[in-house]
Amino acid sequence: RRARVPPTAASVAPRARPARSRPLTTPSRGTRGALLRARVVPDLGFPPPDLAFLPTPSQVFDLENVAIFPFWGAMMFAPDNKVTKAVMSSYLVPFLTGAVYVYLVWFSFHDPRIIESFSTGKPDLEALAKGFSYEWCMAVGWAHFIAMDLFVGRWVYLDAQKNRVFAIHSLLLTLFFGPTGAVSHVLTRGVTGLIRGEKLNDVMLPAEEK
Repeated sequence: RRARVPPTAASVAPRARPARSRPLTTPSRGTRGALLRARVVPDLGFPPPDLAFLPTPSQVFDLENVAIFPFWGAMMFAPDNKVTKAVMSSYLVPFLTGAVYVYLVWFSFHDPRIIESFSTGKPDLEALAKGFSYEWCMAVGWAHFIAMDLFVGRWVYLDAQKNRVFAIHSLLLTLFFGPTGAVSHVLTRGVTGLIRGEKLNDVMLPAEEK
């Protein structure tokens, strides 16, 4: 007979099972779509590196918010000043605000993310919300408001100058609430004309022949 060999700790210890590799999980449809969009439409950033010296949307936003107030202040509180009349009667203000708007539009529509947002084929709120979630596009929208409000304010000012109508309240409404200022001025001009007993013609209409 063979002598029994006492079991050692190594022989008694259970063998370690080989670790099973976890199966690769398939990404969900939403995750796949997000990955695809990130690959096809990368976060490029604008302006591109070679044009990094150009103003950013935030810089343009801050600048135009400060730059417009002298025009509004002059129309409201110094309407008869020679400089105010010369500047507001010229095309300087529409040109400057239009140039800022074109600059922002040019760069925003070079961003494929914004193009993709507005490529739904229908003007729904979801597409607009997605498009305006990007900084460049929001800056475009704000520049649009500033340009159009100032254009309407300029019309209110010039019409009030021609017809000698009080216009501070209408200019304030135009500055903060856009179209309501135009409505206010039309009503004010109409009431003023009734009080004077004369017809006040719009400054944009050709002068009537006497």
